[in-house]
Amino acid sequence: MGNAKVKVHGKKVIDSFSNGLKHLDDLKGTFASLSELHCDKLHVDPENFKLLGNVIVIVLAHHLGKDFTPEEQAAFQKVVAGVANAMTHKYH
Repeated sequence: MGNAKVKVHGKKVIDSFSNGLKHLDDLKGTFASLSELHCDKLHVDPENFKLLGNVIVIVLAHHLGKDFTPEEQAAFQKVVAGVANAMTHKYH
């Protein structure tokens, strides 16, 4: 938690995710360059994108508590699944 590089990267991840929320109709296009970087150059296991999406939903649920309704959770799970899919372009 005290690693400055991890904090910087975490902010980039959340900022990219937030950008994706603004472009739900084109997640593949929105994440194309990040997908190329992470899949082709860094060889990130595509399962990690799904796991990260699940962590984001869990953190939201923890912070929002009962205000994070089942309907909102389902919607966020769809979004994170879409982002994970967009990030794994070469595996589909």
